[in-house]
Amino acid sequence: MPQTLPDLAAFSLEELVAYTGGLSDAALTELMSGPERTTLLDEYFGRIARQAIPEKIKGQDAVVHFHITERPDGGVDYYEMVVRDGACTISKQVVESAKVTVTLDGVRFIKLISGKADPTKWFLTRKLKISGDMIFGGKVMSWFDIPTP
Repeated sequence: MPQTLPDLAAFSLEELVAYTGGLSDAALTELMSGPERTTLLDEYFGRIARQAIPEKIKGQDAVVHFHITERPDGGVDYYEMVVRDGACTISKQVVESAKVTVTLDGVRFIKLISGKADPTKWFLTRKLKISGDMIFGGKVMSWFDIPTP
């Protein structure tokens, strides 16, 4: 039976992180291989923008691209995060040049954002790829208040 998502809009961010962080590898792989993948990715990316810490993004002018690989059709989901003028926006329309590009598969993205992974280990083993300004790329997630389970 295919894995289906509960109503994610009813979840707080903490509940969403706990929910995805509690999924088994098999259940997460099934979710990210099916029609619920887009819903889950869109929910997380939408919430990331709202979790920006104002004092940390103030004065920043940056574009980060996320390439989430291994879509069921073999394609890639693209997201563009723009931090500018004290605000953070996320779009599926990649328009600007990125200062850094983060590439990883959907399962690893959910594990990473749920606090269930070691990004350094994944970077060293090429499961997480960062191109562009890598030092800057290492700082970006510190601009956001993302809870861990």
